[in-house]
Formats: sequence, C-alpha cells, structure tokens
Amino acid sequence: MRRLFLGLFAMIAFAFAASAQTADEIIARMDKEVEKGETKGLAMTMSMKIPVVGEFSSRIKSLGDNSYAESMVKGEKIQIWSDKKTNWTYNSKGNEVVIENSKAGDNNEQDMVKGLTEGYKATLKKETVDTWVIKCDKLKSNEDKDDPNTMDLVVSKETYLPVRLSTKIKMVKVSMTNFTIGVSPEEVKYDPSAFKDAKITDKR
Repeated sequence: MRRLFLGLFAMIAFAFAASAQTADEIIARMDKEVEKGETKGLAMTMSMKIPVVGEFSSRIKSLGDNSYAESMVKGEKIQIWSDKKTNWTYNSKGNEVVIENSKAGDNNEQDMVKGLTEGYKATLKKETVDTWVIKCDKLKSNEDKDDPNTMDLVVSKETYLPVRLSTKIKMVKVSMTNFTIGVSPEEVKYDPSAFKDAKITDKR
C-alpha cells in the first residue's frame, strides 16, 4: 500500500510541476526547441486573411541558407526557392520560372520564429490537456511599429513547439501553425531538371 501511495504521489507531483510552469518558462523551453530548426530544418504554415481579398496560406520550409515556400493563389500554384543569394519563383499559370537576386530580408523564416515574444509581456491564460495558451501584450518599451499590440500563442505540452501563433496587423489576420522540426536538403533546393519545359526568365 505504501508503494501505491508513493507512486500516486509521484504522478501527482509530476503533473503539478508540468502545469505549474510560468509563461516565461514555457517560452524559454519553446525557444530551445525552435533553435533545433537551425541545424535540422524548420517547417510551418503561414496564413493571412485579408478583407475583401480573401485568405491565403503558404507552407514554408527552411534549412540553413535554403528555404522553400509553396502557395495556392486563386488556383495558381506559386513555388519559391531561395539560398540567400538567388530566388527562383515558379508560376504554374504561365509555366514560368523567374530567377532574381535575393533582397535584404528574404529567406528569414528562422528569424520570423526566433524570439517570437521579445518585446512582449507573456501571461499564461489557460491550459488544456495538450497545450498551454499564452497571451502576449506589447510592452511600452517596444517601439517597433511593425509589431502587433497583442498575440495569442499556443504551445504543445508534448513537443514544446508552437501549435499556433495568431495576431492581427492592421486589418490583416495572420497565423502560423503546423510547426515541425526536420527538413531535408532536397525539400528546399531548386532543381532545374524539374522545370525543363518551363519558360526561364533570368533577371539577375
């Protein structure tokens, strides 16, 4: 009987310890998991809902200096590869690949996820069996005009990866979901042999 009580006590203590974490502790652990994407690769889905125009989403993958994004816009498939020096953009409607020099800020998917809550006060609002729900309010000391005033962050208790980050920038609703760690080099590298029949427009 004593062993039974000790076992139950240990289970309760473990569950309490997991649920007693603060928002900052959860985010610190989340940041460590996201950092693994720098060497193993990171993938996520970004969606934007724009009034009148509609909703668009892109599946984004990155590994080192390479990245890949795939979107469907009004039935048109858009694929973009980048290696920080060059961008390759394929448009299915015109069956065309446009090659251009990368601009500053391109291929910054890792930076988008790094320090998601820097400049914000994080508060643990609630938790479910599988997730923590955190509210992020912009600090007065955060003078970045592009940062939204509030963000809602959901973190997985199992993986400590973000489940969803949602916010509103002016009239546009933005969300990032389906975070995964692990991307192969082939997934993010442009392969010209796959577009032998496409029109190639080189603007470099």
